[in-house]
Amino acid sequence: MPRIYWTSEASLQLDALDERTQQAIRRRVDILGDFPFAGVALTRDWEGFRKLSAAPVPWVIIYTVRDPETIIIGYLRHARSRWETR
Repeated sequence: MPRIYWTSEASLQLDALDERTQQAIRRRVDILGDFPFAGVALTRDWEGFRKLSAAPVPWVIIYTVRDPETIIIGYLRHARSRWETR
């Protein structure tokens, strides 16, 4: 099972959210331990990253699979924001 690491930016973003949203995001991130490619591969500026919906909350988890043993949570973005053009 791969290890999941959070960047400092993603950790700060998570800490700024309410408890319900944090729990929903953590539950979705836990899935990546068993299914690291569950998210959709991104393109353009975000090539090399994947996105995973944190439904039922309107957040998207942006992460990368560095190798079979390492997943890095890079960013959290609100689903309605224009994050795809960083």
